[in-house]
Amino acid sequence: MTRYKGARPEQGFRMVHTHDAPLPEMPVITHVAEAVSGPEHVRELHSHPVFEICYVLAGKAERSVGDQHLIVGPGDVYVIRPGEVHGARSDARDPYHFFTIGFDPGWIALRSTQSNPLAPSSRQDDLSRAMVETEALDAELRILDQRLIHGGQGAEHIFRRIITELDRMEASPRKRALTVIMIQALVIELLVFVTRCSIANREQATGSFRLRQPVRSEFQDLLTWLQARLDVPPSLSEMAARVGLTPAHFTVAFKREVGQTPLEHLNNLRIEEAARRLVDRPGLAITEVAIDLGFSSSQYFSYVFRRLKGCSPRQWRMSHAQIP
Repeated sequence: MTRYKGARPEQGFRMVHTHDAPLPEMPVITHVAEAVSGPEHVRELHSHPVFEICYVLAGKAERSVGDQHLIVGPGDVYVIRPGEVHGARSDARDPYHFFTIGFDPGWIALRSTQSNPLAPSSRQDDLSRAMVETEALDAELRILDQRLIHGGQGAEHIFRRIITELDRMEASPRKRALTVIMIQALVIELLVFVTRCSIANREQATGSFRLRQPVRSEFQDLLTWLQARLDVPPSLSEMAARVGLTPAHFTVAFKREVGQTPLEHLNNLRIEEAARRLVDRPGLAITEVAIDLGFSSSQYFSYVFRRLKGCSPRQWRMSHAQIP
């Protein structure tokens, strides 16, 4: 097992924090990493014997598998299946910051109770619980049949908790066993989180998604405040502070109350407003619409617009133009 934290200019990384083969007790996890790439970063073609989940926190990159090439951006989750030859190239103008984990999900479900050295129950009871857990996870693991899942904002908190647990690995066997159990739980939490994002994607694509009306008054007030801040979109920390929560707890609470992650909801509001302006104000340049709604560039605006609306801003304007 190896840990590295620092720059790797020969690989085009400004910063990489990685754990390779981190847990001999849990060989199912092959690697966990956070990386900030530079504009010159290119990951040569390679493969893994396990599944790999990548989450993009910021920036953009081109990810390739065989002849398939996809642009990924903030909030995107990208899945690589065992044995697939894949590579990546960072966007030179907007290099990406990402997290990644390689693991065998079937092992986690099967071993979750059997590998717990603190459990006093019988082997038969352990096996029974493992079977129940495996069945419960079957539906969740179907997300790994997908390639690209949008709306994963907030996943960085789970990745960072996994990395933090690995960083502080204890020498004491009992404390180490607790760390292994915690990492198992966090990997399962990551799978469930990504599955919920996938379900929200499908609901939006079919038109069946419906925002929930928050029960808590502070979240009701927050939604009203967000509508007035579309031109200067607040950060996750600002939104969290407004309701008196930490960013990690806020992300979970917001999704429970509203049905989307905070940044996903904010992007939806901005794109809906952009779609209205594109039609109502045909003389307004697309770049102006993007800047007026706080997007860093017209390219990123077009990327988000296409992802949510299924077409480019220009195509949307043309298809909804009023006939004199």
